[in-house]
Amino acid sequence: MTIQSLLHLKLLKKEAADIGQKVEETDKVIAEIETVSQQYLPLSQACSSMYFTMESLNQVHFLYQYSLKMFLDIFSSVLVCSGLNGISDYTARLKIITEELFTYIARNFACLKFPTSDPMRRGVLRESRPHAALQIGSLFALFLQPHTSQRDPPDDTLDQEFAVFLRGKEGFISQSAPLEGLTQEQHDAATRLSNRLPVFRRLLEKAAELPELTAWLSQAAPEQCVPTLWDSNPSSPPSPHAQAIYRLLHTDRVIAAAQQLVASVLGPGFMPKAETELELSTITEQQLNATTPALLCSVTGYDASGRVDDMATELNKPLSSIAIGSAEGFNQAERAINTACKTGRWVMLKNVHLAPVWLVQLEKKLHSLQPHPNFRLFLTTEIHPKLPVNLLRAGRVLVFEPPPGIRANLLRTFATVPAARMMKQPSERARLYFLLAWFHGIVQERLRYVPLGWAKFYEFNESDLRVACDTLDTWIDATAMGRTNLPPEKVPWEALVTLLSQCIYGGKIDNVFDQRLLHSFLSKLFTPRSFEADFALVANVDGATGNQRHITMPDGNRRDHFLKWIEELSDRQTPSWLGLPNNAEKVLLTTQSSDLVSKLLKMQQLEDEEELAYNAASQDHDPNSIVVVGDGRPAWMKTLHHTASNWLQLLPHELPVNVAPHRGEYQRPALSLLRTRSGSGRSAAAASAARPAKRYTYLPSEMKQTNETRAMVGSLVRGMLPSSWRRYAVARGCTVQQWIGDFAQRVRQLAAVSETVADKGAKRLQSIPVWLGGLLNPEAYITATRQCVAQANSWSLEELHLQVTIPDIGGETTNDLASGPSTTG
Repeated sequence: MTIQSLLHLKLLKKEAADIGQKVEETDKVIAEIETVSQQYLPLSQACSSMYFTMESLNQVHFLYQYSLKMFLDIFSSVLVCSGLNGISDYTARLKIITEELFTYIARNFACLKFPTSDPMRRGVLRESRPHAALQIGSLFALFLQPHTSQRDPPDDTLDQEFAVFLRGKEGFISQSAPLEGLTQEQHDAATRLSNRLPVFRRLLEKAAELPELTAWLSQAAPEQCVPTLWDSNPSSPPSPHAQAIYRLLHTDRVIAAAQQLVASVLGPGFMPKAETELELSTITEQQLNATTPALLCSVTGYDASGRVDDMATELNKPLSSIAIGSAEGFNQAERAINTACKTGRWVMLKNVHLAPVWLVQLEKKLHSLQPHPNFRLFLTTEIHPKLPVNLLRAGRVLVFEPPPGIRANLLRTFATVPAARMMKQPSERARLYFLLAWFHGIVQERLRYVPLGWAKFYEFNESDLRVACDTLDTWIDATAMGRTNLPPEKVPWEALVTLLSQCIYGGKIDNVFDQRLLHSFLSKLFTPRSFEADFALVANVDGATGNQRHITMPDGNRRDHFLKWIEELSDRQTPSWLGLPNNAEKVLLTTQSSDLVSKLLKMQQLEDEEELAYNAASQDHDPNSIVVVGDGRPAWMKTLHHTASNWLQLLPHELPVNVAPHRGEYQRPALSLLRTRSGSGRSAAAASAARPAKRYTYLPSEMKQTNETRAMVGSLVRGMLPSSWRRYAVARGCTVQQWIGDFAQRVRQLAAVSETVADKGAKRLQSIPVWLGGLLNPEAYITATRQCVAQANSWSLEELHLQVTIPDIGGETTNDLASGPSTTG
């Protein structure tokens, strides 16, 4: 071996040692990167879930469109927040970043409480914020729960409890006698909860041992003191467990409990921080730029352009305002935008919802602009479903909606009507304006309690108030004839009541009972007695005593007197202010709670991972547990397969065929109708997708996928009723579980009628009780019974009058052909 070879070998040995050292260093770097990545993995997962939660908000309302760029901008602003100053520890910085991200999102998009004075909120309507808040709070609790190590999978207890909160009323159980103090529905819900969550296995046993259970269920604010009905350490935070209990046992307090849950998860300092008012100038300076427009979306009757005018004046910014709605407005807007892009001016386009097609062109134009850094574009619009989605995602949406309550409504009305107009002669004009403002507030506030406040939703808005004010001025001026005073008995009360009840407000009402209600409010308020000092606007206020039992008319005839009285009025109002019963608020809260759960179901995403909906290992003895086979199907498909199997157990496997009438029965209207409805029920049952859903979830590869099938499965997984299943009228917000139970009862009734007629003939219909609400078309049944009675007695249909008799419970009901068949429901 030559010296040259030895030198080469030595060089190779040295290079091999260097390579080995580099490999070791690389392994250390990779291990360090892996360690750091594992530290930031919860944050990345939280960001992913947070973004997709924001994106799923469009299932709740069309206005909620958020782009990835917007989320990245939010995340970038969180990385430079003031809370990170002086913090060098990576673990502490990570915790601060995560908390700031959730707090920022929840404050701007999901605040549960709102300042009464500021109508502006970032992007989300008031009615939708509890949905976003509860979803974000649950994500926060899920991703910040402590883990024993970085390699341990996260505990899925909170995820399970949130799933039970959403779907706690699904599933079928054997009926049993309810516990004392619980209704049958509450008892069944408690049974499902004890079956599905191990921590609630002894729920019924603990409830039976709790003597104050009935007293707790009847409390006005039971969320303040929740009994420990679960198996865990009493000192542990009860909010997630309590949320599941409220959903099933105390449905009217779900939103209050959700607020408590969000406060406990996000920390005690979150709610005060979230309640701070948002300044339009701060948002404009910090979150808007030359290429990001601001969309000021307001409810009907509210104009947000004044806020932009005031801000431009305060900041000394040149502003060009243009009203959209005509071809000239489009040309002016394009010229103003082109000029402002060069000079850095501000441009405000008003009422852009009147030109949704032109907005598409505007959105494309904004991408091609190279504007001055000081350029800002503001678009004011009503909340309209035809607003372009791309424009909503590209801009920053600010929602303007007036705060609820009589006091806020009165203040808004007094701010709308000029002081000079209200203080014109005669001096009694201001008092009449106050009566009109009070009436307008009552009419609008009762809309929150539909169908208790009104039978349906009517669009009472500021235009009605403006026309009412014009009508009031016309009649007062014609009656006063320039005099400085007008005696109360000279006021044209009857004319005002008639115009308001029949034309201005009553012209939008098509229900006779609502018309009577509107007229009664006007007759009570617009009367000469309203000028007396002790005239009661609201009598016998709930919960008030002594001199405060009645809300009386304020003294004086000046606008400032009435305004001072309004400012001193309490923010907290009871349903009695609106002429509603005491339980109206409870009914409203129950409806809002059901709406909360329904919309949260819409926000849920399909997870294709191999996860269980419930812990099968802990439910070996649970009849409702989900049996999972390792067949490669995702968890949502297995869950839907199990649910569809339960649905099919409720529906009859075979329905009776069309009943052939006996001789002489062809002309019986009631029999003909029920035969037709039986066929409709049979076809509806055959068309229902419970069987296709089961087949799809078990053999997805053998069933052809169509858009209709995908839409059906997407709705069923979220607990929503597919549109193809709506063969008859159902309640708004009805879930698929509620629909299945209701539909099964309807089909069983039609099957029983068909079997009875087949065995005993049509005469048997006279003695069969009929669940009227369970028919597919109750109106047709009523018409058929009228025809049946008229035919049997040779009477004219015009001579018949519907008579309703409510018998005693358990009493006997007599039926004969002359009086007509009996109905229930």
